[in-house]
Amino acid sequence: MSYVITKTCEHGTSNPIVARLSVQSRQLMEPFSISREKSDSAWAIIHDKIQPELLNCYDIWIHITNEENRIIDEIERKGINIQVDGRIASIDSIPKLHDSSKAFLHSAHAALREIKSLICCFYDCDDKIKQVADKDYEHLTKWLKKKFGDADEFPILVEKDCSVWLSEVWKKRNTIPHPGGYSGLLNVSNFTASRDSETMEWNAVVPTWNRNDDNPTPITRDMGIIVDNILRFSENILVLCLRKLESILPIIFIEFDTNDRDANCPVRLRATNGVKV
Repeated sequence: MSYVITKTCEHGTSNPIVARLSVQSRQLMEPFSISREKSDSAWAIIHDKIQPELLNCYDIWIHITNEENRIIDEIERKGINIQVDGRIASIDSIPKLHDSSKAFLHSAHAALREIKSLICCFYDCDDKIKQVADKDYEHLTKWLKKKFGDADEFPILVEKDCSVWLSEVWKKRNTIPHPGGYSGLLNVSNFTASRDSETMEWNAVVPTWNRNDDNPTPITRDMGIIVDNILRFSENILVLCLRKLESILPIIFIEFDTNDRDANCPVRLRATNGVKV
């Protein structure tokens, strides 16, 4: 089985997303008896659809993080610009933060949608799973339970990820085309300043976002977590699909600790025959 990795962006295999979706995914599928049609379809989804969307999320996250650090560094060097006898604080902001946040959520949503398509490469999914409008993997979880059983690791993983993080990402994105609808409203707050009621000192507040009346959370922190979660979710879904395939020899998946990964190509997983060493 052979594949061609085409560089379509500035990121190489030193980027964990490229290493773990391109190089790693190819190696994970090699030991299994998969038809050329199925392997090509799975590869096209991983390499040509999930990876570009996740790299776009990564680029947006890095850009906003760099802008945030630039403003924080300037505040640490010069302090907050105080005017009118200390009653007004002037602080810089990140340009087009709201647009960048929406673009991030669009790409995150697209990547998650394509992960569902990856599952359908291996199984005959029903039409509802394939629909873009299937809002938050709820129907997929039900379908997996029906196919494999409630106690199977596949529906357990999907249901857990949905409840912990995936559903909220999906809902945040749905506020963009349908503001005030099922998922409510997305609030994005740029840099601002708050004044301590006791010391009367001004302090910078980093950009945050939230849905409706939820507590605001830091945008850059959340974006980094979402990128990592989608990457890991993509890997885990592929592994779960492969584990259910028949193989002549026993195949195990080895996970490398973060500190043991090659900086030039930091793959997380490897498929191998025989006993784990």
